[in-house]
Amino acid sequence: MDESRLLLSKTDDLVTKYYCGEVSSLGFLNEIEISQVHNYLSNQYLDHYFYGGYPSATRVLMYLDEDYDISADITALCITPKGESALTHRDYLGSIMGLGIERQCVGDIIVLDNQAVVFLKREISDYVMRNLTSVGRQSVVVDLYTGDLSELRTELTEREFLVTSLRIDNFVASVCNCSRQKALEFINCDKVFVNYSVVVKPSKSIICGDTVSIRGYGKFIIGEVLRTTKGSRLVLSVMQYE
Repeated sequence: MDESRLLLSKTDDLVTKYYCGEVSSLGFLNEIEISQVHNYLSNQYLDHYFYGGYPSATRVLMYLDEDYDISADITALCITPKGESALTHRDYLGSIMGLGIERQCVGDIIVLDNQAVVFLKREISDYVMRNLTSVGRQSVVVDLYTGDLSELRTELTEREFLVTSLRIDNFVASVCNCSRQKALEFINCDKVFVNYSVVVKPSKSIICGDTVSIRGYGKFIIGEVLRTTKGSRLVLSVMQYE
């Protein structure tokens, strides 16, 4: 069974449990999985909700009962190296998964100054706290995160892109520094998402506030058109996730 079918099978299982009175959540989903689950459940006219532990989470759990306390399914841990370090998201994720943890049990990892906040499924958080003793070559201390989750933000960098129009294919070409033909290939291969939905039409327009993801190139929040150049190109303000 391929990954998409397996995901939808798990979604069906969750729906069945929901109708039988058993409420739970679907493990942390990435943007592609969010889109697949959202479209699948929307076609069945089923209300569904996403939450990842803090307001701007990119990896989220899915649940069906609006009254379900989804926060009870998520634990935030703080991982602090004992010495000076320049550990990356990849370092933290690799060390956690090296404990035998499945990717669906790990949510966002926010790398701060000399520490990281990691969101996990609650049932594996104690195991990680007991067994994660190092990240890379650095010894670490793992504790429950006690800060204000509502203040956590994924780091964003402001950038400007030149585009000929606000069509998604033009934006992709600018971000990827490629031809429009190559941008079309990205779109046709389901590598481009707007607001977590796969882009089907290259003529789709983007607007201020849209979230655009391009597999292999990053995730962006569309800002305002700052100005128009003498050559009638648009200077577009964009915030890029780090």
